[in-house]
Amino acid sequence: KHNLALEISPHESFADVRALAQKIWDEQLGVIRVQGASHGELVTLYSSLYRLLMYPNSAYENTGSASKPVYRYASPFSPEVSKDTATQTGARIVNGKVFVNNGFWDTYRTAWPAYALLMPKQAGTMIDGFVQEYRDGGWIARWSSPGYADLMVGTSADVAFADAWLKGVHNFDVRSFYQAALKDATVVSPLMGTGRKGLQRSIFNGYTDKDVKEGLSWSMDGYIADFAIGNLAHALAGQGDGADPYRDQYAEDAVYFRNRALDYVNLFDPDIGFFVGKDAQGNWRYTKENFDPFRWGDDYTETDAWNMAFHAPQDGAGLATLSGGRGALAAKLDQFFATPGIYHVGSYGAPIHEMREAQAVRMGQYGHSNQPSHHIIYMYDYTGEPWKAQDKVRDVLARLSVGSSIGQGYLGDEDNGEMSGWWLFSAAGFYPLRMGTPEYVIGAPYFPHMDITLENGKHIVINAPNVSDTNRYIQSVRVNGQPWNNVT
Repeated sequence: KHNLALEISPHESFADVRALAQKIWDEQLGVIRVQGASHGELVTLYSSLYRLLMYPNSAYENTGSASKPVYRYASPFSPEVSKDTATQTGARIVNGKVFVNNGFWDTYRTAWPAYALLMPKQAGTMIDGFVQEYRDGGWIARWSSPGYADLMVGTSADVAFADAWLKGVHNFDVRSFYQAALKDATVVSPLMGTGRKGLQRSIFNGYTDKDVKEGLSWSMDGYIADFAIGNLAHALAGQGDGADPYRDQYAEDAVYFRNRALDYVNLFDPDIGFFVGKDAQGNWRYTKENFDPFRWGDDYTETDAWNMAFHAPQDGAGLATLSGGRGALAAKLDQFFATPGIYHVGSYGAPIHEMREAQAVRMGQYGHSNQPSHHIIYMYDYTGEPWKAQDKVRDVLARLSVGSSIGQGYLGDEDNGEMSGWWLFSAAGFYPLRMGTPEYVIGAPYFPHMDITLENGKHIVINAPNVSDTNRYIQSVRVNGQPWNNVT
């Protein structure tokens, strides 16, 4: 009631509140304008932007006044201090602002880089709201719902927030965040919903072994996180902040974590040609004779070996080397998209919805309906054949996100705006493939004209006047009027 009174004055009518809400949403959705779009495409565009902006959520209240706010929250991260009563929470009451409700495994590749691009100030505020979890309970959630939920693999907030800092979002407590990320990567957590599972052995072996459920996925997402942590450490070392008590350690950390990020090579079985799990002694889970690339589960989270075959976006050159060169990596991608979309239920024991949704994509093994596959199309940019990425991005945008009736629009997991973020980046013609760096790779614009208004008032204007479903390949690129010959 107190916060309602702070937000809405007694003399405001329902119509007044509705008009104010309309004004706020018009401003939020108005940051992207396009030309040459059909009504259905506009629905998809603004639905995606709307979904992206729905998460994460604030979980604090102003217990003071409008002129002298005092922000506090009932903590889901610390132990309760007493029993709940009918009128009083038993939770520990903490000063500060906290944000909740985000599955970082899903959102770190698409939604968070979109926040960093479109609303960097708000992104920093939200990031600090998650760092508050660390200041409160000692950890940042892997999956915040709103507390420490034991869901999915990877400490992917480490990637999302390091990436934001490296892209220029600096209005959050980066020192505390770095310590939280360092803890994720090096300390065994006593809480099921925090930290990295299997760390007791993986920190020495260099991989999460198969005795940990979905250990290979834990390994691969860990390498991506280590890459981002290493790059953030390098950036913080370069600042030389004399007031930072950890300043002398950043340079050493940068080397350590960048090297750890390359350990994915030890999980590539050259006889099989895929990433495969190992036991703690270093023995492969499968032999060439009993390996099934269509089997879901076991080593892989919500997917199979095919969709994890390209799970090193932090080191495309290294992945190409493992595959036998850039041409061989391109051929492997070609085979991936040409292999029928069959699945074997594997350790799941029965079909899960992600299996059926991946099959419905009708792009071979490509499971665009879920997070592990979102980057795969753009891996063609590492092979010297970016036109193949342009072709397949257009296919996804034109075919898989159409309609707005029940069963249309989103073909799979739209967790906290993850697929909406993918759509928005891909429609703009660039994508944050190598998270943990201040760079994007080029895809292909979907609309003849898109204008993105940035928070600082500047604009990103993308012109592709002749683009269409049939004219989908980039012939040349200019950036600020100058020829641009790189894919990044």
